[in-house]
Amino acid sequence: CSPYRPHSIMASRVRATGTNFILASLLATLSYLPFQLVAQFTLIICVLLFVVDPFPTSRLVSVAGVAVVLAITKARQHFLILEANEEELQQQQQQQSVNATHDDKSD
Repeated sequence: CSPYRPHSIMASRVRATGTNFILASLLATLSYLPFQLVAQFTLIICVLLFVVDPFPTSRLVSVAGVAVVLAITKARQHFLILEANEEELQQQQQQQSVNATHDDKSD
């Protein structure tokens, strides 16, 4: 057993913590940006990784990243459409309620 072994374990933990801190800071910053900007940034990173890195694993990660962004975008669009339809339905119900009240008062 080497006397330097505990030091190397601590050094690797410090590096891992530092890397995780940087990643956590980046993700926290991205959470304040608009969705389209973050999606475009992610797609650019995936394209760069796909083109620059020749390893098949990194290319699979790039394709998976694009697929995730596409799935999230479709889910967001679906949610926004549902939200708009719900608001439109509420406005129609309010308008019908106002019209019914107005008709009752005129009788």
